[in-house]
Parts: sequence; C-alpha cells; structure tokens
Amino acid sequence: MAKRSAIRVALDLETTGLHPEQDTILEVAAVKFQGTEIIDTLETFVAPGRSIPYRVQRLTGIKPEHLAGAPPFSAVANKLQYFLGDLPIVGHSIPFDAGFLRMRGIARTNPLIDTFELATVLLPSLVSYNLGQVAEALGVRVPHDRHRAMVDTVLAMEVFNALHQRLQAVDLDVLNDLANLDAPRSWPLLHFFRQELRDRQERDGVVGRLARGSLGDRFASQLGMDPRVLSFAVGRQQDAEESPAADAMPVVDVPVETPAVRGNEVARQAILSSLEQREPLLLELTLGGHDYTAALLAALEWLDTPPSADTNAENETEAHGPRRLVIACANQQSARRLIDTTLPLLQQKMRSHHSVAYLAEHGGYLCTHRWFGAAMRRTSGELTAEQARGLAKLRLWTHETLQGDRSELTLLQQEITAWDRISSSFEQRRSVDERFEKTYQRCTYRRKGYCFVSLAEERVRAASIVVTTHAGLFDDLSLRQPLLADIDRRLILDADLIEEENIRWGGSEFDQLQVLRVLNTIGAELADGRYQGLLALAAPSLRDNGPGGLSTTPTVPKSELDQRLLQWFQTLRQARMAVGRLFLAFNSLIDESVQLHGRDKGRGQARGHEQRPDQPLRLTNHIRQLGAWNEVEQAWQQVEQRLRSVIELANDAERRILARQSNRRRQDQGSGEDTSVASELVAAAYQLNEQLQMVKQAMSLGEGDSVYWLRMPPTPPTAAQQHAARKVAEPGSSAISIEPAPVLYSQLIHTSGMLKRLLLKERASTIFAGTAFSVDGTFTFARQRLGLDQDSVAVCSAVFEHQEQTLLYLPNDVPEPNAPQYQRHLDDTLVNLATALEGQVVALFTSHAALRSTYTAIKPILEARNILVLGQGADGSPRQLWQVFQSQERVVILGTGSFWDNADEIVRSPACLFISRLPMPVLNDPPMAARAEQYSDQLRQLTVPIATLRVNRAINRFMWGDGRRNAVVLFDRRVTSKEYGSTVLHSLPRSSQRHAAASLMPDAILDWLTGEGAWEEHPG
Repeated sequence: MAKRSAIRVALDLETTGLHPEQDTILEVAAVKFQGTEIIDTLETFVAPGRSIPYRVQRLTGIKPEHLAGAPPFSAVANKLQYFLGDLPIVGHSIPFDAGFLRMRGIARTNPLIDTFELATVLLPSLVSYNLGQVAEALGVRVPHDRHRAMVDTVLAMEVFNALHQRLQAVDLDVLNDLANLDAPRSWPLLHFFRQELRDRQERDGVVGRLARGSLGDRFASQLGMDPRVLSFAVGRQQDAEESPAADAMPVVDVPVETPAVRGNEVARQAILSSLEQREPLLLELTLGGHDYTAALLAALEWLDTPPSADTNAENETEAHGPRRLVIACANQQSARRLIDTTLPLLQQKMRSHHSVAYLAEHGGYLCTHRWFGAAMRRTSGELTAEQARGLAKLRLWTHETLQGDRSELTLLQQEITAWDRISSSFEQRRSVDERFEKTYQRCTYRRKGYCFVSLAEERVRAASIVVTTHAGLFDDLSLRQPLLADIDRRLILDADLIEEENIRWGGSEFDQLQVLRVLNTIGAELADGRYQGLLALAAPSLRDNGPGGLSTTPTVPKSELDQRLLQWFQTLRQARMAVGRLFLAFNSLIDESVQLHGRDKGRGQARGHEQRPDQPLRLTNHIRQLGAWNEVEQAWQQVEQRLRSVIELANDAERRILARQSNRRRQDQGSGEDTSVASELVAAAYQLNEQLQMVKQAMSLGEGDSVYWLRMPPTPPTAAQQHAARKVAEPGSSAISIEPAPVLYSQLIHTSGMLKRLLLKERASTIFAGTAFSVDGTFTFARQRLGLDQDSVAVCSAVFEHQEQTLLYLPNDVPEPNAPQYQRHLDDTLVNLATALEGQVVALFTSHAALRSTYTAIKPILEARNILVLGQGADGSPRQLWQVFQSQERVVILGTGSFWDNADEIVRSPACLFISRLPMPVLNDPPMAARAEQYSDQLRQLTVPIATLRVNRAINRFMWGDGRRNAVVLFDRRVTSKEYGSTVLHSLPRSSQRHAAASLMPDAILDWLTGEGAWEEHPG
C-alpha cells in the first residue's frame, strides 16, 4: 500500500510593506492539505492600525473599506498558531511570510518549504519564477483574480503538488546527490530532499545512503570516468541515432510580415553587395525595437544563392561547399530569441533549410570533467544556501540538457558562483609540464563523447549559420586557433552596442575578496588546525609516500601533510596577509586623495567608510605626489613576491599530480578526479598570474592603452556581507575584521584597434547592423569608434520615417537642466502629463539621484490621482517594473542606467517616452576622462555624439516596436538653445514635431494620440 502524503499547510500573507519590523499584516490565508485533498482553511482580514499604501492597494486589491471591522492580529494569533501546529509551511517565497509571523511569536520552529526555491531547482530554465509563471510552466491554471491571499495560497498549494510530483519522477541517484549536497544544515530544501530520499528508499526497499559501489569503482578505474555520467542526458543519448550536427530549423506556423518600405530594399542591396564582394558594411536600421528582419532576409537570400560560376581560386573553398554565416547578437537573450523564434520564421518564409548552431561565450558550457572532479567537493568552506541551490539546479539540468549551454539556464545572482565551479572556463589552459598538454586534450570525457565543449564545436563546424553573442565572438576570435576564423561572412546585430561590450570584455578588476577566494580555494588552514582546499583534497597524491587519489573528507588533519605541503600552506597564509596590507594601502591612498581635494569638507575627520564619497581615484603620475603612494609601492612588492610563490607552488602541485597519475597502470587510472584537481590548480595559477600582470601595469603609472582607477564600494556592506568577507579573508576565524576595500579597475581607452584586429580581416565581409550610427547625417563618429577606414567601408542608412506615428514634443519655456528651477518644472510637467494620459509614461533619467528626486516629488501626487509610480531600484528591477506596466493600467515608470539601452522586456510600448535631459557622459569617470583627453573639442567630438546616439537608440527601441501612435518629450531646452542642439535633432529619424510651452504639452500629446496623420511643424 502506497504511503500517504504528509500533511502540510500552504500560507500567504498580504502586508503593508516588506519589513516585518515596521510593516504590518493585512490579510492571512492558510490551507491545510494532504496531497491534493484540502483538509481545512483559514482566512481573515487583519486591521493594520495604519493607512494602506497606494501601491499595496493596487497590487493586492485590498481597500480600506475591506478592513472595516477586521480584528487586530493579536485577536487571530492563537487561532492561526493552533491551525499551523508544528506542520511544514508551504508558500511562494515563504521565508518572507514566516518573517512576519515569527516577529509576532508564531511559527518559529515550523519547517518551511519555499515553492519559489523549489521551482528554481526543478525548473532551471524559466525566465521568471513569480508564482503565476511557475504555475503556467507546470500546467496549473492561474486564476484571473490574483494577489489576494487565499487565491495565492491555493495556487501555491497546487504549484507545490506539481513540483513534488516532478521531484518524485527524478532518478534515485540524482535525488541522492541532492540530499547529500555539502550545504548548510539550516537550508530548508536540504531537509526536504533528505526526507524525500528516505521516503523513496523506504518505498523501493533501498537501505542507507547510496554509494558508487565496487562495480562503479571498477568502471571508473577502467575508463577513467565517473559512471554517473551515464545518467546525464548526453550520456543517455550516446547510442541514439542523432548525430551531433547542428540543429535543423523547427517548423513554425506563424506568418511573417515584412514592411514593404523603400528602406528595406536599400538595406537588402547593400547587404547582398557586402556579402558577395567580401567587404565591410556599416548599416543603420530604424524600423523599431530589435527588428533586423530586412538584414536577416538578405543574409538568408545570400546563403540560398549558389556561388557564381566564375569563382576564382581565392574562393575555391566556397565554390565547393555550402556558404556559411556568423550572426552575433548583443546578449544571450537576443541570441536565443533569434535561434528559437526569428530564424525559424524567416527560413519558413524563404523556404530555406539552413542548419543553425549556437556558440557560447568563454566559460559558457558545463565542464563534465570539473563536475565529476572538484566541483562537488568542498574546497573553500561549506556551500552557502544559494550555492547549494545553484548546484542542485545544475544537477537536475544535467538530466535534461544535450548541449550543456549556460544560456539554457536562469541563474539568480547568488547562484552564479555555483556555475563558476563547473563552467568550461579553463579547458584550453596548458599544463606547465609540456608532456601533459591541455586539460581539453587529455580529458577522458571528451574522448568518450561526454564533453559539451567538444560537442558544440562539432555542431558549429557542421552548421551553415552560427549564432553567438558579441562577447562570444570576441572570445573565439581572440584564441590562437579560432573556430569561427574560417567563416568570413559575419552579420553583427545591435552593432551600435559592440564598442561598449568590447570595453567590458577587455576590462579587468583586482578585487580583494576575489583574490582571497582563489587563494583559499588552493588551500587554507582552519581555526581548528585542519586544512582545506585543493592542496588538502589532493594530499594523498602530493605526499611523497601517499596512497594517491583524493582525500575522502572535505578537510584533513596536519598529520596527513608532509613538510612540503605544510610549507605551501604557510606560503598561502603569507600571501593572504600581503594582499590585505596592499588593500589597506589602497585605502590610505584614497583617504589622502579625499583630504587633499577637500571632498570630506564638513564631514569631520572621522574615518568611517559610510562618510567616504563614492569617487574614483584615477592612477596617473600625479599620484606619486601623495605620501601614501610609497606605502602602496612597498605593499605591492610584497604581494608580487608572495603571489608568484603561490603560482609556482600551484604549478608544482599540478605537475606532481599529473606525473603520479600517468605512472599508474592503465587498469587503475581512477575516475579522473585527481586530474581535475590538477586542472583546477593550474586554472587558479592562471587567474593569479592575470591579476599580477594587470596590477603591475597599473602600478607603473605609465601612459599606455589602458586606464586604471580605484573605487570604493558604493554602499557600506551589510552585516551578512561583512561576515562573508571575514570568512573569505581568514577561513575559520572570526577574530579578523575586514573593512570595505577599494577595487582596482582597468579598461582600454580606445577599442577601435582591437575591434579592427578581431573583426576586420582582409577579404572578409563584416556587416555592422545597428539602430544608431549616424550623427548629423554622417557616420564619421561611428567609423572612428569601430576602427573602420573612412574611404574603404561602405555605409547604408535605411532610416524609416515616423511622421505619422511619433510626435516629438520640445518644450520651449523650461529652464536648462542646471538652472535652479529645472527640477520643479520637470516634476510639475511629469505630474500633469501622467495625469492627462492616465499613466502610460516611461521617464528616463541620467542618474539615480535625479530619479530619486523626481520619484519622491511626484509619487504621492500621482498616487492620490490613482496612478501608480514605479521607480527603478525603489520598486524592483527593470524586468519587474515592465511586468507591472504590461499587466496594469495607469502606471508610470522612472528608469535610468540600463533602462536606456535594454528594452528586451517590452511587450507593450508606452504612450509617451519622457527624456528628462540629454544623456551626456560624465567626464569625471576615469575611462571617459581618459577618452576625452584624446579630443581637442570634447563637447562636439565626444559627449554630444554619444548623447545623440543614445537618445536615438532609446527612441527606436522603446517607441517603434509596434505601429501605435506615441509621443516623445525631450525635456532639455539645450536642444533648441545651444548650438549643438541642432546636431541632436538632425540625427533623429523624421517624425512630427511640436515646439511649444510645457503647459500645452498634455493636451497636445493627447490630441496626437487620438488623432490621425502627420502634423505640420508648429511654432507653438
């Protein structure tokens, strides 16, 4: 007889805010259930004793009238505690609800089962994990009346049952791995997995913890692999008929509409010519959003066309084989959309059947060798709950993925360190001993067909179309033997963002905690006298008379180390101490610079970091004048010496492990775990060497191709962050206090040389397709930034006119941005505009400070008019704000930073885009300051062109993704009062314009949105 499900309680609260200490409960709903059977329910409103914030009313539907006569929480507390008993509590992000209850003395010991956390593990590829989207992914019906407590409680119960059913279908060996993660005992999911394992073992008659067993050990010894690889999806596919060739395009029955406009034909002819003649092309398209249909159709047309009969010897390879094309997108999300949706639709339209493969960025694949090597072993302390959740998610994903590609996953920020443990980052690193080649070459998993990197390379070689990202393109083409070098036709989409991506890709940073993590991963002595890290793990292979293999425990006692290993651990300790002194010297340098420039005026002489301004300190020759520089130089000399010693010992350890492994008899070659540890050691040495080279260049203070600067963290660390930093700095010790440390950054001053070297080889076609290249009718600025020669590179501007879709409103009576009354006029105008349009406004700001100022001013006014105001940062991430904007009416969004360039989340365009001021770059930012120094007229040659292109890009992406009429407000009088303003206006695609008073704006825009046709120029 099957064991009945446990009894649990699903619970959801509605509250006045997010903080249990200061907010209160509005509604409680609980459902006691056993499997799919509901046993009992509890539901009640609660008198909050205060007003309900407008945002809460909008999102929950709870109005003050609903709470008339509701009891205070104290009157329902006992009843709720009795209802809950000691049963497990289920809910979506249930720690939030439990925090409110425990603050009030309820449910302090009940086990928690978080359906959000469980969903992130069992559904590793969902884009979003809000309750509704999780339910839809599981086939659970989502009621229309969401976000009331009982509705969400029942939904959470049904989601839990669906997730539990999914977990019950997981293989026993996978469940065993989940239940035995080296995770904190306080992690609720660990208890849930272990209980599920016990229930499964009891049901199947399995006793005790599963182990690999003697048969598995013999298999590992004979093949040099862990037999659990056979449970991977890629392992189960080994005998299938499918080849690793590139994916064929799925059939998609959706019509494709291509606007019949003259600009499309212009773009088509330019692209065909570039591809046929093997010449670069700069192509500007302003159809809207991310719509590169015209460019993609032309590229497919070229692929469909057989090479001409008169192909010369230079094109002989092409003449005897299919044409091939690389398409590079701005990010993984765009690349996936292109592969999964856009290309299938366009190939169907063209009746094409070109195979498509995706090439991930450096470190973008799961490394099977690392997974079964050191990844699941403790090398730098117990996993955090977030890291454990990440590894649990990855373990389940291995049962699904055939490509092992990072872009298939949705990893939350705290889970990314789990990916770093198993990513393919270092397979091309060569051993210090030439006899042992690269990790990639000696990997048994690669030779046996279980390597995701190798399988991806096979798919790429077989594909007609290879899709990658900008960073992925840079990663490949910078290798000694690039995989994409033989494909000499490239279409780069969103190429107006490629310079910024190249800057990020070529930049680096020297961060104290990151360096300490690498050192601790190599090895560290703990407070209890035991040792951990890669050296401790490999101690049996590193001791002269050791038995070989790896340690069976996460830490080892001193008795298991010989004199050499003890000396190595001492070297690591000395390196950690030297690194700490260097960052203290960096602190002193910043302090002296702040005092010298009077930046702490009026703040007293207290040293507290909370009073220190978040100002970067650029490292140039004038730094030598500061007295603290001598301290920095002396500390750096010690760091350089100590880290070089660590690099040498890591390389020596790798060499010894590989030498010992190679001397084994073939029938006893082991599972490959020890060689994986050797690879981890050489990877750590490589990381440290890269850091050394970067800091060495920075310390020279020379005028090279890069700019270097120090910057303190923007905000003081929380207590939890300080605790984590302390553990990283000195494992096992709580006596050392780690102060916030600056980070040393590096960026190239100009990327044009690197872009030219990587992307513009002779007799090759590289098409740069973007939405914003031209400034005042010329491409000079873009050509210079991309490394394109003025005379030899063709340009094409397929700019579409928007006179009948978009009204550009330019208020002519507002103060300039630096004037005293500017902020008041801005806030008043936004309030009046949002009121007239009943929301439907997205406002862009050039700084978080400016956004917060307007947010504070307009929020209470608009909320009193039943309009919800959402501010980036204050009310959530850009994704979360767009979700609310698309699901609710009467909403205003205030955004900054990434909001300007990233419109991937938009489904419904706003009625009005409000640009608060021209997005001029900040010249006290060290990289921008270094670039500005190269120009004789910084305003006209650099800052205005950058601002112009950014405005153009924002309008294109926000407003032209569909055909709805809309309006753009450019609330910066400088576009009409300053000479350079004409550059901005002349660079925008043609639209209807209105120059008039700000007071007339709401009515004029309302008339435009409800009218038809274009407007003639009106002086106002």
